[in-house]
Formats: sequence, structure tokens, C-alpha cells
Amino acid sequence: MNDMTDADAKAICAALGVNTRTITDTFGRTLTVIDEEGMRILAANSPNPARGQALTDQVMAAVREEYGL
Repeated sequence: MNDMTDADAKAICAALGVNTRTITDTFGRTLTVIDEEGMRILAANSPNPARGQALTDQVMAAVREEYGL
């Protein structure tokens, strides 16, 4: 779904109590980021919570492996 604006995403996060942070990457792009807790809240409120949690598990495992966390 590419038609969601940054404001839309931030509004959903705010409604669910998910904290967001704005960063600038090394290419100068402004990005909105959330932490693992926020990802889990969004997954739990998704149309398919089990799939959302499984995808969050995959993303977090890849991040931990890549960055040695």
C-alpha cells in the first residue's frame, strides 16, 4: 500500500499509542521510525495479528543478525 502518507501513518500510530521518531538517513531522506514495541502494537492491531507478529519476528531477527544485537 503506497498511497498512505507520512501523516496517515503518524495518525494511526498516535491513535494506537505508538511512539514515532523522525530521522534523516545518510542520503538525506527524512524517515519516520518506530521501535520493536511499536511494531508489535501495530501487528496486534492489523487485520491478521498472527501474521503481523510473525513478520515482526522475521524483521527483528534479521536486524539482530545484521547488527549483532
